[in-house]
Amino acid sequence: MTGADSGSREAPAGRLFGVDVGGTKLRSALADDDGTILAERVEPTVRDSAHGLVDRIAAALDDLIAEVGPTSRDRPILAAGVALPVGVDPVSGELDSVHNIPGLADADRLRSDLERALGMRVALDNDANAAALGERAHGIARGIDDFAVIALGTGIGTGIVAGGRLIRGARGMAGEIAFLPVGGSSSEPEPAGRPPDVLGVPAYEAQVAGPGLRDRIDAAVRSGRPTRLWIGASVGDATMLAAEGDAVATMLVEDQARALAVGISALVALLDPELIVLSGGVGSLPGLLEPVRRHLARIVRVAPRIETGLLGDRGPLVGALELARLELAD
Repeated sequence: MTGADSGSREAPAGRLFGVDVGGTKLRSALADDDGTILAERVEPTVRDSAHGLVDRIAAALDDLIAEVGPTSRDRPILAAGVALPVGVDPVSGELDSVHNIPGLADADRLRSDLERALGMRVALDNDANAAALGERAHGIARGIDDFAVIALGTGIGTGIVAGGRLIRGARGMAGEIAFLPVGGSSSEPEPAGRPPDVLGVPAYEAQVAGPGLRDRIDAAVRSGRPTRLWIGASVGDATMLAAEGDAVATMLVEDQARALAVGISALVALLDPELIVLSGGVGSLPGLLEPVRRHLARIVRVAPRIETGLLGDRGPLVGALELARLELAD
């Protein structure tokens, strides 16, 4: 099984191992079967090879066990859930859309490699899907059957729950809004024949994800316009300065919110969700929420509720633990 559903089935008593493989950070946690985290680690992601990534995940498990203490016979580690920044085919387990971590390009059988290294059952899923599971189990989407989580950080993806079920699609690529043919200025139509990606990064992701916005921050500073921003300033710095009235920072945040609202409008038209959850290192920034609400209200007939996720950028990790729990209950 490559990923579990979003139901509430019971799992055997024991401990769970969860991993969120981000574009730059690898988060891991050991938890009781109710999702209570016992220990957690954050370290750099291994990007150069799938083999190195498997070794790093196995080493993280060893470190967590050492921190928590040896597992007893009645509280064994039963399963692992791994959230990945790639599409995961729900039938074959093969991976797609591997631009965020090039080392995963040759890891179509990553799940079996992890099961051998960890000695337990492993469930894989897309990080945005995991974030949706996490927010539904322990976050702001508890009790909601129709919602979407937009995970925005180094990349962008969407986890969709409709009718109480996680929607993966035929090839695990449902919600991959990174590939929307939107780029450049969000207020102008794209020229005919625009390539679908920029230097290997999907067009919409290049516009709204963290790296693209940081590039625009640097460009704005170099333009010489009066601003308190500086070369290398973070997206969080820009939202903070926008709140303090910096004109250039405000322009950048407004452009970001407008572009994000365009992508959300596509989800609203297709899914009619009750709730849109903004998550991830960029999506969770409080300075984005109100501008996104305002721009979305201007371009859709009826806007859903938009909230920042309660789990922040830990959503995929909490969801990975839920993946492990559901893997056992399958």
